[in-house]
Amino acid sequence: MSDLNPTGRALVAPSAARVAMADDAPDIEQLFSFAREAELRVQTLRMNIEERVVTARGADTITHDIQLKHPGLARVATKRSSEPLSREYDIWVSDGETITAYEASNKIASRRKVRPRVAGSDDPGLPPFARGYQPRTPLPAGSLAETFIHPHGLLRNVLVTGPLAVVGLQPVADREAIVVRAQHPRSAKVLVDRPDRSIDVGIGRDSGFVLLLTERIGEQVTRHAEVTRLELDPTIFDSAFEPKLPADVRKVY
Repeated sequence: MSDLNPTGRALVAPSAARVAMADDAPDIEQLFSFAREAELRVQTLRMNIEERVVTARGADTITHDIQLKHPGLARVATKRSSEPLSREYDIWVSDGETITAYEASNKIASRRKVRPRVAGSDDPGLPPFARGYQPRTPLPAGSLAETFIHPHGLLRNVLVTGPLAVVGLQPVADREAIVVRAQHPRSAKVLVDRPDRSIDVGIGRDSGFVLLLTERIGEQVTRHAEVTRLELDPTIFDSAFEPKLPADVRKVY
């Protein structure tokens, strides 16, 4: 995808205001500002996330394999089984203009244009709480990949709705994460809207990407997602973002 505007002139890629965190402990506002600009500090990215969710049926483990290349190229593979030959996986690929999604379990694929954003939603004249975030390379809306790489919504819509505190440091994927805890955030479904609910988020000191997300009700961990691999600016060829669908796939649209 070309970095050109309709006139043919080269666009200037957005850049992060802060390239690194200071050695001392940051305050919440500094940390969140650093995290919002994480994707602007890299040109390519590889991230693997292991997610463990506890429900009434027991614990499920989901893995997320993410590759990203600015501007616009992204691939997210989500696997719901540890069996090597399992078809319990989905693949989402975007070239910045078209999205291809494939459900292996049903052999169903779809291809559609990227949905345009609401005009004016990122106007700098809007107050911060009302301003939308325009990612340089979009990812699946509402996904864990979106949460970890574009944490604007997590920070603005979830964490800041409850009391916040920096609770410590934790090593994650051979990197240091600054852990922030939100007590009883108000942004929650009715079933988990409880005074003993808390969310821990680990933000990488060197990168600003979210590396850790843990949700608790009391002492019970109900969701734990942690980065197991993070590569900043690796070599990724464009062929990695070409959809490869089996011959017997059913296309729904």
